Amino acid sequence: MKYAKLIRRNLFRSKLRSFLMLLLMGAIFFLVASLIQILHAFDSMGEGAGGDRLVVQSAFSLAQMLPYAHEQKLRQVPGVVEVAKSQWLGGYYKERRNTFAILAIDADKMKSVFPEFKTDDAQLADFVRDRQGAMVGSDLMRRFGWKVGDRITLHREIFPFDPELTIRVVSHHPVMGSVIYLHQDYFNETLKWNRVGTFWLKVANPNDMAAISQQIDAAFKNSEDPTETFTEKEFNRQFVNMMGNIKLLFGTISLCSIFMIVLLAAITMSMAARERVTEVAVLKAIGFGRRLILGLMLTEFVITTIVGWAIGIGFAALLYRVVDMAKWTMGFLPNFRLEPSTAAICAAAAVVVGLLAGGLPSMRSANLRVVDGLRKVV
Repeated sequence: MKYAKLIRRNLFRSKLRSFLMLLLMGAIFFLVASLIQILHAFDSMGEGAGGDRLVVQSAFSLAQMLPYAHEQKLRQVPGVVEVAKSQWLGGYYKERRNTFAILAIDADKMKSVFPEFKTDDAQLADFVRDRQGAMVGSDLMRRFGWKVGDRITLHREIFPFDPELTIRVVSHHPVMGSVIYLHQDYFNETLKWNRVGTFWLKVANPNDMAAISQQIDAAFKNSEDPTETFTEKEFNRQFVNMMGNIKLLFGTISLCSIFMIVLLAAITMSMAARERVTEVAVLKAIGFGRRLILGLMLTEFVITTIVGWAIGIGFAALLYRVVDMAKWTMGFLPNFRLEPSTAAICAAAAVVVGLLAGGLPSMRSANLRVVDGLRKVV
């Protein structure tokens, strides 16, 4: 570029100021990128869900358990192929900071209802046979250094039940990599209960899911235990909704952060423009036109915000490759990585910030009269 040297020298006219501004911009872009990526992770929580599964829970709340007797009635609903019981268990391994998802499940229905879990067939058969067997996600196996055949004890948080389990099978799943599954029968026989949190239904035709849901809820409407039926995707998103309006909160923080960048850049760029009043007047005196001055200064300011973006995004991409976010978030952010779409959104924001923050100082410099600029004492 013909004027690259001029732009480069102006970018680092004040090295300390430029360094501090870029560092702060990088930190803010890192925050914005992280928030956007977390929002995306929550928003796509149900994307990997089975498109042919329904979840039946109590109409009162997810904490209210349903009787086993519902299972036989659910099997009689036309279009339902298979039914599996499931119960969320709160618990941890050794220390409370080692908390992750623990679910009791009908082990013999695992393959027919949840075929997306990749397992070794022989290991899965061992899990089904062993009443105290466990199916453990691959992320947890790596995190704790477990091996198939290891004996582990989990500690209670909700129910008076400390499962003593033998790892029988390792499951591979793109999302559910930090989950332990144990036998529903082991859980209920220990507590001598005949109730369960949810029923998972495999349906023959996904197009009939709405009609099946209405039929199920209507059948139990006047019973002591009415139901509410969701698609799996809707059910998964309930957990996000339980934490409040996360999208609004994170979106607001992101917008405030972008506003902070605009203010930071505007102040810094205004200072830089004021320092160069005489220089701009000299450039105009030797033939630099208004459009050229405007273009050079806007280019300089946009490059500044792009460099800040690169610092923040580069650090985020590196950090999330090195740090296991599933471990630090107790399994809520498995396989957390900075995606290209997030980087692209932040890049667009960086360009807009550069244009907005540098627009006014650039136009003032471009419209400056040579006489006024040469008279100015900086």
